[in-house]
Amino acid sequence: MDDKHTQILKELGFTIDKSMMTNEYWKKRAAEALALTTQDRDVYGCLDHTVGEGVQLFDVEGTEYLDVTGGVAVRALGLRNKSLLEFEERILDVVHELPGMDFDAIPQTLLAERVMGITPGNHKKQVAFTTSGGRAVEGCLKSALDLSNKRRVVAFRPAFHGRTGYALALTASNSRHKSGFPQGLDVIRVPYPYCYRCPYNTNAEDCSLECVEELRYALQVEGNDIAITVMEPICGEGGLIVPPSKAVQGIYDLTREVGAYFMSDEVQAGMGRTGKWCAIENHGVVPDYVSMGKAIGGGYPMGASIGPSPMFSGIARHSETFSAEPKMSLLSLWVIKTLEDGEYLRKNRENGEYLMKRLNELRDRHEVVGDIRGIGLMIGVEFVKDKKSKEKDPKLRNSIVKNAVQVQKMWMLGAGQNVIRFTPSYIISRDNIDDAVDRLDRAIKASV
Repeated sequence: MDDKHTQILKELGFTIDKSMMTNEYWKKRAAEALALTTQDRDVYGCLDHTVGEGVQLFDVEGTEYLDVTGGVAVRALGLRNKSLLEFEERILDVVHELPGMDFDAIPQTLLAERVMGITPGNHKKQVAFTTSGGRAVEGCLKSALDLSNKRRVVAFRPAFHGRTGYALALTASNSRHKSGFPQGLDVIRVPYPYCYRCPYNTNAEDCSLECVEELRYALQVEGNDIAITVMEPICGEGGLIVPPSKAVQGIYDLTREVGAYFMSDEVQAGMGRTGKWCAIENHGVVPDYVSMGKAIGGGYPMGASIGPSPMFSGIARHSETFSAEPKMSLLSLWVIKTLEDGEYLRKNRENGEYLMKRLNELRDRHEVVGDIRGIGLMIGVEFVKDKKSKEKDPKLRNSIVKNAVQVQKMWMLGAGQNVIRFTPSYIISRDNIDDAVDRLDRAIKASV
């Protein structure tokens, strides 16, 4: 941290000096002041908020890291994107806060139109903006419950849709998320289509859609009066699982058969990450509802619930204070246009194919790499005791992540019980990809 930013903190009333610039010092202060959420301070240091560029970030001790998390899929255009910062400077004088669910403003309306345009289908839609992906999921759910007048929903195991209220009721990826909290919805839950660990002992090539028939049976015995089926087009936090398209299509068709809505949760997989604006497009399905978040905000907290028009049965059925504030709407519009003009969807598809190719080399080289799967720049690497047994090895996964971060200086995250995820910023280069795979290779060798 340079003198300029140290001085800013001093002007805000804090004592800051160079002796404090250690990871251990700030991890200790953070542990005392911040409620424990998902931090793993045994692995990660304290990031320096004043430096970093592209896919390079730094901790407070000055250590440089190659970032393959993309801010957990938030930073589509990387750290401190120069063009984004320049655009943000041009709009600093707009009114930052206007209660968008109470009053109209031009940027919010234009953004809603753009969002409707990049989501699948030509049916009449509407948008409700919010401040996070989880809240975007909640908005879609409330709309479906309101319009259908039904209360039961379909969700999957594993799945992650958020940690609040209705979204938490759908989440099933880690018992720590839910234990002790009451269930907010009546959920019919079935296994997510997971070909590498198919519970029906089939594979994608000869599968007879047993997973769809499992849902049909569940509806027969638990109730088919469902409002909505909520599905991730790629199971994210639950393990970066890519379902076969025919299974997604079968689940969609069955949902339609019982007269329910179908929702695609695009919070992590959307905004062009897979080479399509929405990842569900890879499966040939047009959903009734789409939840978006993360990258749509250009680094700021934003989410969007997209659904059929009208989304609610009347006024005041849904609202919150912050809803695509003018500055944030303009930034989001800039991000969408930049992704289009820069052909990032095509680049994500091509770079994703290259990353898959390089990671498959590791699968061929290491007995503990069980599966590589993904679409575009959303890829998971699953670690096992050995390829034959496919026994999950979460302890090894954790060791690899720790070595990758602390020794190889690559900022990365796990997913599910035994998977690591690649969700890098869209500006990642082929050289960056080669570097990342080489660092992961070294981390595996050091951890086995």
